[in-house]
This record gives sequence, C-alpha cells and structure tokens, in this order.
Amino acid sequence: MPGPWGRFVENISSKLAFFPPNPPTYEVREHQDGSGELYVQPTTLDVPKVLQCTVKKLTTKPTKKGEGGGSEIITAFVPHRSATITILYSHGNAVDLGQMLPVYRELSKLLKANVMGYDYTGYGASTGLQPTVGHTLADIMTVYEHLVNVMKLNPRSIIAYGQSVGSGPTSYLGAHVPDLGGVVLHSPLLSGIRVLSPGLKWWPAFADVYPNHLLAPKINAPVLVMHGTEDEVIHISCGERLHQLCKNKVQPLWAQGFNHQDLEMCEEYLPTLDKFIAKVAAASSANSKGDAAAPAPASASESAPPPSSATQSRRSSAAAPSSSQPGS
Repeated sequence: MPGPWGRFVENISSKLAFFPPNPPTYEVREHQDGSGELYVQPTTLDVPKVLQCTVKKLTTKPTKKGEGGGSEIITAFVPHRSATITILYSHGNAVDLGQMLPVYRELSKLLKANVMGYDYTGYGASTGLQPTVGHTLADIMTVYEHLVNVMKLNPRSIIAYGQSVGSGPTSYLGAHVPDLGGVVLHSPLLSGIRVLSPGLKWWPAFADVYPNHLLAPKINAPVLVMHGTEDEVIHISCGERLHQLCKNKVQPLWAQGFNHQDLEMCEEYLPTLDKFIAKVAAASSANSKGDAAAPAPASASESAPPPSSATQSRRSSAAAPSSSQPGS
C-alpha cells in the first residue's frame, strides 16, 4: 500500500510484530553421513539440541493477493509414534525455531501429537532481511501445503496453533482452509491497531495488520482460545472478543493470574489442549470413514473445567520461552 497509509501500516507492524533474535539462536547444518539430511545446531549454551525431528527448507510462494513469497524458510517436524494429529505451530515474535524446538519436543511427548514448527521469513536461518505481515501469511500457507501435498496429511488431522503474533497467520490459514481440523489461538491479537489501542471501536481494515476480528468469523474449524487474565502485552479482552466472534468455538481457557509469558504454566493448559486434540482426532477419524462431515460446535456438556485456584502453580514440563523475551 503506497503513500501515507502504507507508511502508517508499516509503523504499526514494526511496533507490534517483529523482533527476531539477533543473532539467531541456531544454525542449520547437514549431517556428515552422506544422507543430505539437515539438523538444527544451537549456537547458545542455554538452548538444548533436539535431534528427534526432520528439518527441511521450503521455498515460499506468494499468497493469492501476491503477498510475500520467494523466501527459503526453515521447518522442523517433531514426530510422535502414536500421533493421529499434527500441530502446525506459529510462534511469537521474539523467539526463533532454535528456542522453540525444545518446547515442540515436550508438547509432542505430552500431547502425543506431531508438531510442525517453522521460522518466519527473516527469522533464524530463514532467508529474508525484513519480516513482514505478508511474508508470514505466505510462510504458513507454504508449510500447510507441504504437510498436505508432500507429507500427505489429511487437512482434518491438522491443528493450526498460533501464539501471540502467530495468531495472525494462524487465523489467516483457518479462514482460508475450510476443512482444517482445528485452530488454537494462544494469547491472540484482535488486530494490530487494537493491541496498541484496546478501546478503539472502529478502524479501517486496509490500515491495520492481522485483522483477526474479521477472520475469526470465517473459520469453520473448532477454535480454542486461551488467554491469561493478567496479560500485560495483549489485553485479555482481545481473546474474549475473538472467542465471541468464532462460530465453532469450544470452551476457552482463561488462565487466572497468568500473563503473556507464562500461560503454559497454568495447570489447565495441557488438559485443555489434550481434550481439544481428542475432539479434533475423533472428528477426523469419523470423517475419514465417511461417517461425519465437519466437526460440530462443542456443547455445554463438553466444556473443559474452569481453572481452579491452584492455577498459580507452575508446570515446567512444557514451559515456553521465559518472560525475559517480551512479546513472545
């Protein structure tokens, strides 16, 4: 978008969205066994090495509107031997794949699911000097198409998971793929301008970034929203409004006393995800047998139990990057 509006939108994006670790926390290297296979080598001592994953480089294609494309992004697929569901995880804005791989490994183990992680254009070892909103949309669509067209996964067995800024590309994917298995929005944006100005009643969509409030009603898949009540970066009202806007929503997780950096430590985090995965898996299995169509909205009886007073406890087994990385 040229002109002053274009510059304004770029300003919103730069303030809100992209803070890739510099230098990156990892390098991509080739195994010396002649196989040509790649692996992620951490470059900092505080990031553990994860070998139980398949690392690929994918060349992105522009979206249908011509956004993004032309980058080579890094993906890492963490398998689980008994998985029927694959989580396509779009991370927050202040971390890269090197930091997130140990988290993906733990999530895969604890949830018995495959996890596909990737770095946005301009993050980590992915090419591109400057991340942009358009590139992230092209990035996630490229990874999704790889899962479906190359790895031959059923779209209904894929859950798109977006954390913080990652909720932008995740909502975009959910709104454009009608037969996606499920969507998880973790501390999500309502839209870029609405994070900077939470009380804003109206703003033109063309002058905004990540308009999740416009995309959420278009998502056919069941949607799980999770948000900390003490989120200091993205106000919980963003998550609450997105939950209201989704037409196929399940019981949300409002993590009492948790903030933008530690929602994963809530004792209800893993049980809520586990229940959601079971719901998507059941619908995917029924659909593959020709006995069911798209997943039905959750009834009140399916609601996950509300967070208990013990939600102040901390679970370290699937801990996300620490709160010392703001906006992640």
